[in-house]
Amino acid sequence: MYPPQVGYFRPESLGEALEFLEREEAKVLAGGQSLIPMLKLRVLRPKYLVDIGGLKELSYIKEGDTISIGATTRHFELASRRIRGLEILQEAASKVGDVQVRNVGTIGGSVCNADPAADYPAVLTALDATMKVRSKKGTREVKAHDFFKGPFSVDLNPGEVLEEIRIPRLEGYRQTYRKVVRRAGDFALAGLALAIKLDSGVVKDVRIAFTGVSQGPHRAKEAEKVLRDSKLTKDVIKRASEASTSGANPPSDSRGSSWYRLEVMKRLLQTSLEVMANES
Repeated sequence: MYPPQVGYFRPESLGEALEFLEREEAKVLAGGQSLIPMLKLRVLRPKYLVDIGGLKELSYIKEGDTISIGATTRHFELASRRIRGLEILQEAASKVGDVQVRNVGTIGGSVCNADPAADYPAVLTALDATMKVRSKKGTREVKAHDFFKGPFSVDLNPGEVLEEIRIPRLEGYRQTYRKVVRRAGDFALAGLALAIKLDSGVVKDVRIAFTGVSQGPHRAKEAEKVLRDSKLTKDVIKRASEASTSGANPPSDSRGSSWYRLEVMKRLLQTSLEVMANES
């Protein structure tokens, strides 16, 4: 199906884009890998598209105690750059779609699309990332767990644009992002973002979030409670894996049942923790 007829505006600066969004009914286009398919399906019918994909001022990776990532930074840039203390982001970016999608798509576009099975939302939720949102009225900051409101829904008001993503550097954490897909390049049936800090074999801090198993990213708080201040014994790992599904409500569809996704969640966490236990 062809997309509906829409107007197209390509601003030369973020300020110009915000001026246009202030006065017109429009959707922001960054890489288009999520937006264009939704236009073709007639899920969205905006009057205008505002293409910010070419704005260099929004494409950057700045390193410090906090890693700042511009919204139009492309997946391949993140996949090809190893950031100390944030290795999980490179791993997640390398698993987004296929090569063509990674060359064109942007982290901001993927995040704002908020597909329940997308890769970045779970990672950003696990890492307690902060979203910097800008409009003509100024800027505001939103924590990742508040930004993702539900399927394809985020905390962005009319006239606002996601400008930057800020992630604390996790020094001394072991990190991994794993997902199960039906075929290469597919969205996750279930995916796991895990960051864990061990001291003499004892879990001092742990962050666990899943994708594909709920209306948005699922932070496995109960599993984190089981693990924190414990050693990664077989019993603790098993109890944490069982607890990881608490509060999750996976869909059943043609790719897999709800029961299957719950089992995948447990297995992903169990095998990941077992690897980390063997390495400690």
